[in-house]
Amino acid sequence: MKRSFVRVIALLLLVVGVPLVVAGQDSKAVWDLSESLQITDLGLNVSYPSGWVYKQTESNGILAAENDADLAAVTDDDPATVATGTYAQFIATKLANLKESVGENPTLEQLADLLVKSRGITEKDKRAEVPVVSRRSLSVLGENDAKQGLILTIWQQGDFVMGSFLTSPSYDETLKVAYSWGQVIGSITPIDPLPLGKELVALPATKAQINLPDGWFPNPDQPNALFELETDIKKDTPESYRLTVSEVTLADAKLKDTATVSDVVDLIVTNLGLTEPVKREEFMILGQPAITIMSPMPSGQYVLSAQAVVDGTIVQVAVIAPDEEKATAFEPTFLAILQSLKAAKAS
Repeated sequence: MKRSFVRVIALLLLVVGVPLVVAGQDSKAVWDLSESLQITDLGLNVSYPSGWVYKQTESNGILAAENDADLAAVTDDDPATVATGTYAQFIATKLANLKESVGENPTLEQLADLLVKSRGITEKDKRAEVPVVSRRSLSVLGENDAKQGLILTIWQQGDFVMGSFLTSPSYDETLKVAYSWGQVIGSITPIDPLPLGKELVALPATKAQINLPDGWFPNPDQPNALFELETDIKKDTPESYRLTVSEVTLADAKLKDTATVSDVVDLIVTNLGLTEPVKREEFMILGQPAITIMSPMPSGQYVLSAQAVVDGTIVQVAVIAPDEEKATAFEPTFLAILQSLKAAKAS
């Protein structure tokens, strides 16, 4: 069954990243994730446990629980009533709203610290970095003052900070459902990307594979470049999208072997003549820190580019769009492409 929310009331979100790896967790799935939601304002699909019920509230976000009784207990605004089973809370807020608490341009760690403190969470395991639709997130496991077990996953998406909370009667119960919660996290995909080709394209230097848009046209003289329109191949300024996937060593990019992905982005900004401030977001590519940028170019076109450094090689997926509107429209497909980028399976 698929349901759709046209608006996100009170800046809410029903989503979360990929399977959590925590000490002592149960590796068995306990939920049937056969139902799905579309969060249209945030452009995301998510699967959730069959039979769960949920409610949008004005002050506490979206809450979802195993049954009606537990849902009523956690949505009645009475702190004395608590759920007897496991439930989830999902919320998003603009970064600007947190400026007084964490200042401007806070790190993800600072945002996690803020939520841990505000929820009274005692952390019981190392924080885990996992991608949420390829965005970097942090997952915190612990318990609150009432000895309930919690998993908090937090990430940034554009101007928003996203938080998801899974609460169980005890920390031991949290460990039992952590694997399944990770499956929920891993179920998140962008809404309505362009179809990707089924054939995997190899990235030989990093031994990775990627799916690219179906039916696009490669440049015979530059096989790592694809065009939505075949007529654009020989044009200096394409009318539609130009996509490139590349691997370049740090040495060939004239960077030191100690260069970070931030150094790579600074070089790209300089080489493309981009004007600061350039929008940057933290991502994860092939298990490594990555940064995406989206910026107008001197030509009037827009660039949307993700890059990471993997064993001394820069991996980059970049698209040049005719304008900002086209670049924004391509974001779901861009995210789907990044999600498809995985290490090649051993033959």
